[in-house]
Amino acid sequence: MVRVSKPITFSRELKDFKTDLIVPKDFVKDFHFSSEEHLMIMLRVVGPDTTKVIDFFEDGEGELFDLKTIEDGMGKEISDEFLLVYMYIDEGPPLSVDIDIENPIVRVILDFQRKNV
Repeated sequence: MVRVSKPITFSRELKDFKTDLIVPKDFVKDFHFSSEEHLMIMLRVVGPDTTKVIDFFEDGEGELFDLKTIEDGMGKEISDEFLLVYMYIDEGPPLSVDIDIENPIVRVILDFQRKNV
């Protein structure tokens, strides 16, 4: 499992303007290049910002994203344009009326293909 040493900044063009989503490194559970052109990222976001993550990636398959971060260990800077090939979003725990309300959680798997290879 590879980690990042800085937050990941995702940039995406939505409705003719560029918008950013910054995901703190603590929410990045896996960051893996299986080859120079294929990148898989697993996120687990806890708290009130889960809806921001869902809204940002919604309908994102087939769209281009700019990614910027620094890979932990080697200190390699990642800054490139990637095509989102596949996305899986799992929301939880479900809303309830219990007294012990749990924080919202979203798990996201993002499968990217590097555009400039």
